Amino acid sequence: MRVNGFGVAVVWTVAAAAGLGQADQPGPMKQRCSIEHAIPSEADKALTRQDFVQAETLYRAQMDGAEASAAVVGVVRSELGQIKLAEALALAMKETAAHPKDALLQMALGEVRLRRGEVVEAANALTLSQRLDLCLARGHYDVARYLRLEGMLATAREQLDLAHSLSPEDGVIRRAWMSEHAKPPTIAERLERLTEQMKNPNLTDEQREGLTAALKGAQVRERGDCRLVSPVTSAKLEMLPISNGPSYPMYAVGLKVVLNGHEKRLELDTGASGLLISRSAAKSAGLVPELEVKARGIGDNGPANAFVTHVDDIRIGGMEFKNCVVRVLESNSVLQIDGLIGTDVFRNYLVTLDTPGRQVRLDPLPKRTDETAEAEASLETEGGDESTVTKGPRNRYIAPGMEGWTTIFRVGHDLIVSTSIGKAPKKLFLLDTGSSRTMISPEAAREVTRVSGNESGRVKGLSGEVKKVYEADNVQVSFGGVAQMTPGMTSIDTSAISRGAGIEISGIIGFPMLRELVVTIDYRDDLIHVVYDPKHGYHLR
Repeated sequence: MRVNGFGVAVVWTVAAAAGLGQADQPGPMKQRCSIEHAIPSEADKALTRQDFVQAETLYRAQMDGAEASAAVVGVVRSELGQIKLAEALALAMKETAAHPKDALLQMALGEVRLRRGEVVEAANALTLSQRLDLCLARGHYDVARYLRLEGMLATAREQLDLAHSLSPEDGVIRRAWMSEHAKPPTIAERLERLTEQMKNPNLTDEQREGLTAALKGAQVRERGDCRLVSPVTSAKLEMLPISNGPSYPMYAVGLKVVLNGHEKRLELDTGASGLLISRSAAKSAGLVPELEVKARGIGDNGPANAFVTHVDDIRIGGMEFKNCVVRVLESNSVLQIDGLIGTDVFRNYLVTLDTPGRQVRLDPLPKRTDETAEAEASLETEGGDESTVTKGPRNRYIAPGMEGWTTIFRVGHDLIVSTSIGKAPKKLFLLDTGSSRTMISPEAAREVTRVSGNESGRVKGLSGEVKKVYEADNVQVSFGGVAQMTPGMTSIDTSAISRGAGIEISGIIGFPMLRELVVTIDYRDDLIHVVYDPKHGYHLR
C-alpha cells in the first residue's frame, strides 16, 4: 500500500541498466513517485521472521482479495524461502501469463528467475517490471542485486539508493542499504572499541569470552598484511602435477610454496580462498594456533575445524611476501597434500592458468581510465571477498583488447559461469580446479538426460563425504566458447552451495575439463578468457 508523501524523481536510462535485459529495454524515462509507507500484515511479519510455511498460508488466503498481486508476490517469496523453486516459478509464470502488464508480478518472476540462476530471463523480467512501474522500491532493490552479481557495483549502489529513498521503512532494503554504506572500522579502531568494551564490569562470562575471542582475532589480523618485499609486475610459476602415484593420472596441479624456509606443495584451487594448509605442514614449518575458525567446502558433515596463524615469510617462485595470515586445518585426513592455494591469492594480477603448459602466469591488470596510480601488490592469503585493487564501488571495466572475454559472476571467491547443458535454459556452474570431476545437480541433469543412483560413487570435500551420489547419462557442458561431453557425469545435491551463493548453482566444472584449457582470470572486473589449443602443451589422449 502506498500513501502520499514527498515525491522522489526517478530517472532510468538504458546506460544505467548496464546491460540489464537484452530485450524490450526501457528508453530514458522520468517519473515522480510517492514514498512507500506500508503497515506490515501478519503475512508480512511471518515472512520477515522467516516463518515461510506460515507466511505462504497467510498470503494464499489473500490471493482472491483486492491486493491479489501483492499476495502472489508474498507466496512466491515464501516458496523461495522454502527452496520450492519449481513451485515458485510455476506460480509466477502462470500469473504473469494471465496479467502480463502487472509490474509486481513481473518483479516476482524476475526474483524467481534470479534465484534459479536464469540470469538472462531474470534481467528481462526485471526490465519489463520497471518499464511498467518505476516506483516499485523492491524492483530497484532486485535490479541492484542483479547488477552486483554482474560486477556493476557503482550502478548497483545507485539502484539500492533509489530503493531506499522510495521505501526507507522496508527492512530488507534498509539492511542492504546500511550494509552498502557502512564504513568498515580499521583494525586499530576495532581494537580500541573492543578494549574499551572489555572494561565493563557487568559483562557476563559468555560476553567476556566472546569479546576476548574477537579481540584476539583483531590482534592476529593487525599483524598480517603480506606485502611484497620487492615489486613484481609479472611472474611465471611452474605448475606441479598432482597424482596418487607415477602410474596414476594427474587429478590436480599445485605450486611449490616455501613457508618460513620449509618447502610445501599446495594444490592450486579456483574453488578455494587464501592459503589453507594441513596441520602436519604447519607443524613442520613451526606454525602455532592463534585463532580458531571454520573452513567450508563440499560435504555433508558441516564446516571443518581450523585455526589462523602467521607466517613470517612466504616465497612463491621469485616472489617473496612478509607477515602473512594463513589458515590451518585441524584434521590431517581432510587434505591429502600439504594444503590448498586459492587462485584468489593473486587477485591483484591477471591470473593465467596454463595447465596444458604446466605454468601459472601473473601479469598486470589493465589500467582503468579512472586510475591514477598502480595498486600496491600483496598476497591475499587469508581469503575473503574484497579485492585490495578496488577502491569503492566501481563498474566492471572491459579494457581494449578484452572485448571478447567472458563475463562471469562472482560471489566472494567463487567464480560462476553461465553454462549450457544441451537445450535447457542456461545454468550457473562453479569453476573449480580443486574438484577432481565435473558434476551437476540432479535437478539440472533431469532437464537433459536420465539420472540414476550411484551406490559406489564417492565424493568428498572439506566438509566431509557427500551422502547421496547420483549419475547422469551423457551431459555436454559448454562455457566460454568451449564444450565437453561427459558420459556418466557425477550428480550431487548443490543446494548448500546455492544457499551460500544466494543463487542456484547447478554444477561444478572440475579439473577434467579445466586441465585441457588455458584460463585467464580478472578478479577485479569479473572476466575470464578461455582457450583450447590441442597443439599446445599436454592433453589427454
